[in-house]
Formats: sequence, C-alpha cells, structure tokens
Amino acid sequence: MKILSKSIQLRSLFSSILLLISLTILGQSPTEQWRPSIHFSPKMNWTNDPNGLIFFKGYYHLFFQHNPKGNDWGNMSWGHARSKDMLHWEELPIAIPHGDEYIFSGCVVWDKEHVSGLGDPNKDLLVAIYTADYPNKKQEQHLAYSNDEGLTWKKYAKNPILDIQLLNFRDPNIIWHQASKQFVMSVAKPLERSVQFYGSKNLLNWELLSEFSNQGELDMIWECPSLVELPIAGKEQESKWVLFNSSQGVQKGFVGMQYFVGEFNGKTFINENPRETKLYVDFGKDFYAAIPFYQTATKDVLWLGWALSWQYAKEQPTYPWKGQMSSLRKLSLIDTQEGLRLKQEFQPDFNLVEPSFQAKDLSISKPKILSGIKLLQGKSYLIDLEVEESRGDRWGLRWQSLDNPQEYTLLVFDEIKKQWSIDRSHSGKILSPGFFKVDAANLVEGKPKHLKVLVDHSMLELLAQDGTVAISSLRFPLSSKENLSIFSENGKLDLKQITIWEVK
Repeated sequence: MKILSKSIQLRSLFSSILLLISLTILGQSPTEQWRPSIHFSPKMNWTNDPNGLIFFKGYYHLFFQHNPKGNDWGNMSWGHARSKDMLHWEELPIAIPHGDEYIFSGCVVWDKEHVSGLGDPNKDLLVAIYTADYPNKKQEQHLAYSNDEGLTWKKYAKNPILDIQLLNFRDPNIIWHQASKQFVMSVAKPLERSVQFYGSKNLLNWELLSEFSNQGELDMIWECPSLVELPIAGKEQESKWVLFNSSQGVQKGFVGMQYFVGEFNGKTFINENPRETKLYVDFGKDFYAAIPFYQTATKDVLWLGWALSWQYAKEQPTYPWKGQMSSLRKLSLIDTQEGLRLKQEFQPDFNLVEPSFQAKDLSISKPKILSGIKLLQGKSYLIDLEVEESRGDRWGLRWQSLDNPQEYTLLVFDEIKKQWSIDRSHSGKILSPGFFKVDAANLVEGKPKHLKVLVDHSMLELLAQDGTVAISSLRFPLSSKENLSIFSENGKLDLKQITIWEVK
C-alpha cells in the first residue's frame, strides 16, 4: 500500500504540473474564488453526475462523470475521489476510461461473497455496473471489477450484462434486497418515463422483475433512478421504500429530482400516493442526479448530487474545472400534514463540534450586520437559525457586496406568501435567463421555521423545517468581500438563536 500511495502522490504531482502548464499555454485565469472548499470539484475539466457511491474500508468513494481531456462535456469516463470525513476529498487517477464507448452513470457494489466469480477470490472485490453509451446507436449495461479498492478496474470480457436494444436505456443503480436474497437493479428507460427493476443472484445474469412508469413529473425524461429503504423519523423500526429519479424540477424547463414513497416486495414497487402526485427533492435548480451510497459506516442512508443545471452548465464561468458536487446529506422520511415527506440533513453533523459564533434571544427590527465575524470572509460556513416569532412581512439573510451596492443575494421567508426563496438575480455574474428566476418552496405546515444554510464560495444550500424544504443555488459574486446581515421588513423578528460554524 505504501508503494501504491507514493504512486498516487506522483500522479497527483504530475497532474498539478500539467495543470500549471495548460494554464500558462491557454492564458486563462483560474477562478479559485468560486471553487467550493468542502464540496468536491475536480482539479480540472468537466464533471457531472456522481457515480458508484460506496463506503468501503473507511473511505467514502465518489466516482463521477468526467471529461479527462477538456472543460466541457465529452469523452465520458469515470473520475474518482475519496474522503474519510465527508469534507476533505482526495482526487485519484481516472478509474474507468472511455474506449469506443462512453462510460455513463452507474453504481458500485461490494461483492462480499464473490458471487460473480470475478477477480482474485482472496481479495476484496468491488463491482461497477454502468451504462456503456455508443453514440447514436444504443446504450447497454456493462460491468467492470476491482481488487484494489477501486483504484484500477478491469472491464468484464463478456459485456454487456444487460442489453434491450434501446438507444436510451441507462443509469443502473443496485441494492442488496435482503428479504428476497437478491441484488435489485433500477435502470431507466428515459423516453418512456419508466424505471425497470431487474433481479440477480450473481451480478452477471439479470431477470426483469417489473416496471414502474408514467407517474409524478412527466414533462422531461426520467434518468438516474435509485431505490432505497428509508427510516421514518421518530418511529423506531418503521420504514418505507422510496424511488428517486431525475426529471424536470419544480420550475418548468429546468431539471430536478422527484421521489415516490411506497412499498417494494422484492419484485414490484407500489406508489402509495395518487399517480399524479409530484414530490420534489430540491426546489433549487442546482441539485441533480443524486444517488445513495452503497452501505455506510453507521447504516444511515447518505447521498449527494451534481450541483449544477443542464440549462446553463456550459456557461458556468469556472476554470480550470466545470461542475461540482453537492453536500452530503442524510436521508429519512418524516410525517407531515400531507403525509410522509423526504427529510434531508447536512453531513457530517456540525452540532458535534464547537461553533465559531453563537447568539441567543435576538430581536431584529433593522438589518443586523454580522460582518464583524472574521470567518464569514472565508466563505465556507454553516448557519443555523431558529425563529421564535415573526411580526414582519419578510425576513431572512442578505449577502451584500462591499464594492457594489447592486450586488447581493437574498434568502427570504415571506410571511404573506408562506414561502421560502433564494434570489440570486443580483448575485454577481449571471449565467443565463434562468438565473433571474427566484428559486422558491412553499411553507410546510406544522414544521418549525428553523433553517440551516451551508455557504461554500459559489454555493448556497438551504435545508429548512426539519429538512423538508431544500433549495440549492449557485452564485458567482464579482466582489471579493461581502457583508452578511439578518433583516426583517415591516415588523420585528425574534430569534431563539443563530449559530455559525466555520468550515476549514
């Protein structure tokens, strides 16, 4: 392992040297002021969907759609990074490079019992199953395997393992279903707005179990499905099955994610809500293609997504990279007045460490500027704000440029509209007309007005009301310094507390 570690270090050094050379040759200026510190982004070049999320031997492994040759979409391969703490990410060499086929999205599972019969039977075996895309021809499900903890992969000699002769058939995600003693694959037929379920005992031979289709959000294609059993918050031993897929988001014309709550019996998924019910994962535009980790240290269900939108991904003004991942979030279900809804929590749990700033029992009638807190200029921090009572029309947080009064970002709760929102229409560099549209989510009745917002340079992620409201939005401030203030309009805002953790 020491030799392997040195090899990785040398490759990392070599890639850094190449990066510096490319910057010099191309004459482009790096935009490190917008690079998130605790959300993964590759050192250079394009990235989109997370793939093959797995916790294995003390590491959270993140594979991801990556173009190793440029800062735009193309040459799709699997990049690779890993983390021990969900905050610090080590980028590793390309895991699965493209050949004649593009390596599209997929998953990684631990073949603990070596049921596939692949690789060295005396070493741990990881199996990747992914979509092989042959442009304008068809998409098949292929397999690769690794005996060195995912650092190198060998493509299965008898690929494909699943081929139904479709041009669009992609994004397999696999779980071990204990009750039926089989692996279960969810895979999308995008144009049909369908998810097929396949079963296998050995990861090589797959049998069609059932198909779920044409429910929920139908205005865009379906892709990147995942099936997972989630606990119900506050109810020990109770759980429900949830089917996720990426589709249109809450705003027409912009991608997003939806979910269905129901039952899975090892063969069929049954949606417990009316088929026309639309449940959205995130009400921002910059959360897509999320999938859960295969096994975790604590058995919690964790996931992350691609923090960007296809509607303006090409215009992201970052260099030498383009695209980044969201925060890690823990998933569960929680009772609401409208039924069971998704609950998301930032990970790791920042409440386990000493906060950098805390104030209690505050009354806000005019904007209170928090700029005296030095950590805010680091632009990587978590804010926890709990409301006691609001007598105003609107309240929230304002990030204001010190150089330009016309540059600001707003996080607002509107007491009249009963609505949460992030307004980035004056936040700096505007990528496209979609940036002018405010990202908004309705109040979840019966849940407290308690919010957490994770700020990380170009990223704002809001989780509010017991994690039932999520809004993820990118921004690209032109100013290097900004004030943060709490405001309330036309009446007082009483806060139980505000706590801030600096994330280094």
